[in-house]
Amino acid sequence: MDKLTFYFDVCFGRRFPESLRHTRPPFNVEYQHGAKFKQTTKDDDWLATCGQKKWMTFSHDRKFHLIDVEIAAIKQHMVGCFYLWGANDETFEKLQCFMSAYDAINKSARATPKPFIYHIPRNCRLEQIKIP
Repeated sequence: MDKLTFYFDVCFGRRFPESLRHTRPPFNVEYQHGAKFKQTTKDDDWLATCGQKKWMTFSHDRKFHLIDVEIAAIKQHMVGCFYLWGANDETFEKLQCFMSAYDAINKSARATPKPFIYHIPRNCRLEQIKIP
């Protein structure tokens, strides 16, 4: 089975993805700085790169399905996207939620046809968001 790559957008900063990377997870961890995206890179540009590389994307920005340019990029580039709860919460709490949801994230990332978007709320249970 291929090793997935999870890309964490600029909203996560460095602490969350670097903390994950230190656990030596069964997936690759990429994020804005490691992927060489500038902070000013437009969402549709990094989404295109993630789609081309078949990276699963993670954001705290629960808006991609509401903005025409972003949803068009997700559809066009066949992106798998997850919104993770906790934008304003402590890294430890976000890590707890991510780890609790990991098995469902992994299963959904592998089994759900792209494009897709899932929300991972505070209860850590995935909720699929309908793509318009």
